[in-house]
Amino acid sequence: MKKIALATAIVGTMMLTGCAAPYSSGLAFSAYDRPLSVRDNATACTKEGKSSMVNILGLIATGDASVAKAKSNAGITKVGSVDTNYNSILGIISTTTTVVCGE
Repeated sequence: MKKIALATAIVGTMMLTGCAAPYSSGLAFSAYDRPLSVRDNATACTKEGKSSMVNILGLIATGDASVAKAKSNAGITKVGSVDTNYNSILGIISTTTTVVCGE
């Protein structure tokens, strides 16, 4: 009996220490911003471009939330920073917006 309890405790502990991400979404509601790393970030933020996509029920996803689209929307040639904004309500409808700042 002690072996079963010990094995259960070990497996339970391993499951709790699994793959936790630094940015994890909530089950019922999520709304957070997340930075991305940029290589040529020694530039002023004189322009800001945005691109976005929508996901409905995890079944239909449409839009373009790429950095390239956000850059072209604002005419940015040199990127200073990139942030990503996530919003989700009960996993029914989710939006992702990429914000690029640069010149």
